Amino acid sequence: MQLQISYDAAEDRLLLTLATADRRVGLWLTRRLTAMLWQVLWQRAGSSVDAGVTSTAKEWVLRLKQDRARQAQEVTQEPRLQTGSPPLLVTTLQYGPGDKGGHLLSLLDATGKGEVLTLDDDSLYGLIRLLDDTLTSSEWSLDLWRPLSAATGDSASSPVVH
Repeated sequence: MQLQISYDAAEDRLLLTLATADRRVGLWLTRRLTAMLWQVLWQRAGSSVDAGVTSTAKEWVLRLKQDRARQAQEVTQEPRLQTGSPPLLVTTLQYGPGDKGGHLLSLLDATGKGEVLTLDDDSLYGLIRLLDDTLTSSEWSLDLWRPLSAATGDSASSPVVH
C-alpha cells in the first residue's frame, strides 16, 4: 500500500490518497478531523510502549521510534497519485489494535463508506511523518502535540471519533 497526503488550498483540506495494486482511493481530511487523527495516531503509537514507564520516558521512546521510522522509510510526494472517483469526505475515525497485531484505523464518510487500514508500527510512524510534513504547508497553524514538546497532549479517550 502506498500513502500520499497533499494540501488542497482551494478545498482547504488534506487529500489522503491510498494506492494498492488494484485501486486508488482519495479521502478528504478537514482541519478538525486532522487534529483528531493526529491524537489518534500518537495514542496508537503510545500503546506499544510499556505502560510502566514514566511519561517522560514514554516520550523519549516515541521520539526514538519516530526517528528510526523516519530513517528507514523513503518518502516522496511525487508524482501525485490520481484516483478514479471523487474523494470521500472523512467524518468518522475508528481505531484500535488490529486482530493480528498492529494498528487498525478506519476512515469513514457519513454513510459509512471509506477505508480500513491495518498499520504496523513503521507504517503508523510513516503516516505521522506524512501528515506532519504536509501540515507545514497547510497554513492551519494547528497546535499539535509531539514527543518531547512543551505541550502535554491529551489522548483521545474513545475508539470512535466523529
